Amino acid sequence: MIEPADVAAPQHPRATAAFAVGMVSLIGAVLVVPAALGPLACYLGASARRSIEQDPQRWGGHAQATTGMVLGIIASVLLAVLAITALVLAGLFRLTLRLDTGYG
Repeated sequence: MIEPADVAAPQHPRATAAFAVGMVSLIGAVLVVPAALGPLACYLGASARRSIEQDPQRWGGHAQATTGMVLGIIASVLLAVLAITALVLAGLFRLTLRLDTGYG
């Protein structure tokens, strides 16, 4: 009699997508534009985790989805810090321009 082999469940496609988008958003945070993909990585990761938890025999990749979510969160925080820094520097520049020249 042939016994069924234990086969690992395949990775959930959104888990892989969350990981990939999270990596791109975190690595690209220096360029600012790819960091905007951080929220997308969070969404994909949460969606994949929900699907994996509902049907764990069908899908694997829980850790990969979680990693994608974490990378997306980090990239989103970096994007927020960069945006706030840009606004503060723009305000300081405007204040400096007003104090130096009297215009503005």
